Amino acid sequence: MSLGDIPIKVDFDAGPQPDAGLNTAMVMALLQEIATHLNDVANGGERQVVELGNLPLSDADIVLLEQKLGRGEVHATVSAAGPSEIYETTFPGLWWVKYFNDAESLVSQQLEIGPAPMILEAHRVDIEDSAQRFPALFDSPELFASPETESP
Repeated sequence: MSLGDIPIKVDFDAGPQPDAGLNTAMVMALLQEIATHLNDVANGGERQVVELGNLPLSDADIVLLEQKLGRGEVHATVSAAGPSEIYETTFPGLWWVKYFNDAESLVSQQLEIGPAPMILEAHRVDIEDSAQRFPALFDSPELFASPETESP
């Protein structure tokens, strides 16, 4: 008989394991990336966008990320080609943006780091249109008439 003939059984208890659907290493790496982006933007850098759909995150990872980032004071809903939900996290300048299709299924979600999410910014062409149409307000004198000065 040799040592190779002796059966070996290894018992190993690694202690409590994280939820099987939870990739804490990925979440930690993402939080590190966000910290870097926040510092860059705070120091005058360009807005940053992290597309969460491109990352290997499980539903449990997303829940953990939502818990860690929290919800701040600002929340908006945009209705354009399907609803979009936008909220600022508990970290000002860090926005969670969720895009849905007409059937209200989640299509995309991303984190934006900047003063305001791009979806909330008016496009220059829309502002130009407003600038052209706005003077028409002054062509309607009844708009500015006070109720006391109107004749019966």
